Amino acid sequence: MAPGAAAISAARLSGRRNIEVIHPYFIQNSFLSLVSGSVALAVSYYAFRYRKVTGSSFLRLLSVGFMLLGVGLLAQGSIYLLAEFNVGRFANREALVYGATGVYLVLQSAAYLLIGTGYTIRVQRGQPSDGNGAAAAVVVAQATPLLFGTLVLDVGELVILVLVSFVVFQGIMAYSEQKNRLSLYVLLAFALIALSHLGELLASLLGSGDLYLLGGVAQLTGFCLLLFFVNRSGRVGSA
Repeated sequence: MAPGAAAISAARLSGRRNIEVIHPYFIQNSFLSLVSGSVALAVSYYAFRYRKVTGSSFLRLLSVGFMLLGVGLLAQGSIYLLAEFNVGRFANREALVYGATGVYLVLQSAAYLLIGTGYTIRVQRGQPSDGNGAAAAVVVAQATPLLFGTLVLDVGELVILVLVSFVVFQGIMAYSEQKNRLSLYVLLAFALIALSHLGELLASLLGSGDLYLLGGVAQLTGFCLLLFFVNRSGRVGSA
């Protein structure tokens, strides 16, 4: 089989698997992505709005990261709905879903890398970050689809789970030192986001639509907590 034909077959296989996992709640997951994307953009907007009030570099990177997440989720949810109702009469819905999911995984990797970097700087009290390491991590995340083929979805989720778990660890450190409600909100939010990615990874491995839906709900809850955190930070004047 020619390399191009093999790549197409791999995309079809991965896309079909993804559709099978989320199909029991396909429409619900699509609308959940749209709602989560809207909340993510709200987090981005308020983080951008309050970054000067608080003087927080974390809010600046949080704004950029959640802008990527919001745009990615809105695009993914829209494409899922187009594929479900076959708007445009797509010849290969599986490849379309695979492509949308793969692109969103790359956006998530970049977003959580930015957020993790910002949170680390905040927790470590302004110590300089390793820019080369951050750039290398972005390259690795973007090269994942080429390196792993049909495993891109599962490997991508695993990469994101590791990145979010790193943010959770930083959140634990921040809360153990400051012990205030704002630090607790951030910790709980990213703990829920980490659980959502764990649920989606297990859903893919076990073929469970229920776990996929629960992962989406956990992510939305985490985003809402972060939105509350950003608004609260703006009112008290420090993040």
